[in-house]
Amino acid sequence: MKKLILKSKHLFTHFENKVNEVSDWTAEVSASPWFLISHIIWWSCWIGFKVEKFPFGLLTLIVSLEAIILSSLILSSGNREAEVEKRIARKTLNASSETNIMTEEILETLRDMAEDVRLLRDEEEDI
Repeated sequence: MKKLILKSKHLFTHFENKVNEVSDWTAEVSASPWFLISHIIWWSCWIGFKVEKFPFGLLTLIVSLEAIILSSLILSSGNREAEVEKRIARKTLNASSETNIMTEEILETLRDMAEDVRLLRDEEEDI
């Protein structure tokens, strides 16, 4: 049973990685001008060569399904990128906080050293 669960997790992870690769590729390709131009040509040919009669039910169905699939894949890609950016921002914030703490400690040490120097000067002046 344990082997089956591990194998299922492995298959799910593999499938998820492939979907992520496809969504990243889709986001990249659909953002290109050639994607838009090819679709304009395709729709123009569909309507111009009268593949079907008005109101173009099949074309509407194809374009609607494409929009649904593209939007899902692009949103998935964007969500992953946003998650990576959040992780980077958290690490940067942690590093910044640690730097601030260290700076405050150094500043406190310098203040203590300055006070010690003042005390030594005062003692020398008294002598």
